[in-house]
Amino acid sequence: MKNERDRMEHVYQARRALASRYRLDNPGNKFNYEHLQLGLARRLTQTFPTLDTIRCLDIGSGTLFWPEELIRIGVRRDYCFGADLLISRLKEGYAAGRHLPVVACSAAQLPFPDSSFHLVTQFTMMTSVMDPSLRKTIASEIRRVLAPGGYIFWYDFRYNNPANRNTRAIGRREIEALFSGMRGEFETLTLLPPLARKLKGPLTPLLKFFHLLPILRSHYLALIGPKG
Repeated sequence: MKNERDRMEHVYQARRALASRYRLDNPGNKFNYEHLQLGLARRLTQTFPTLDTIRCLDIGSGTLFWPEELIRIGVRRDYCFGADLLISRLKEGYAAGRHLPVVACSAAQLPFPDSSFHLVTQFTMMTSVMDPSLRKTIASEIRRVLAPGGYIFWYDFRYNNPANRNTRAIGRREIEALFSGMRGEFETLTLLPPLARKLKGPLTPLLKFFHLLPILRSHYLALIGPKG
């Protein structure tokens, strides 16, 4: 596990150097973020009658950006847990004012009892796991900590990025195999980020047009469950 931790530390150090690429003052980044934000809120409010009673775990939380969004939508702060392999990234989240229960751990060895959570979320974490057997172990851990009747919220990319060899796309067939026996509702989301980032200034109106084309939507947003 130390080797995986070292690899991820290297990956995120490199990503920090490219932080300006993902700024929300870019119209394409903002467009994609708002679509994901709306999709997350829509899925959760349709699935859970009330959000302030559910216990939620986000794995691969990084700087706790998405757990904070879950709280904004209605999950109780003390019921929303973040987990990440790198304690340095969790500390960044706390420094940014995102204070919620967190644990530094591997997603393959979650330090929670069985059936602890009504909702487990992951946002572009699994595609950073290169080893197929480790992906299966993580999926098994997600199932273990998920309570009966609980759901998994999945957001991750379905196309490989040739410029990023530290990730590997996950298609629908693999997702269904990881969580076999559980029903999944899938939709495609997110205009290809390299294209979206280029559509600024007078080209900004093209964001809505290109987003209408399914082949240009690079990520799956999926709700998987309920757990039997």
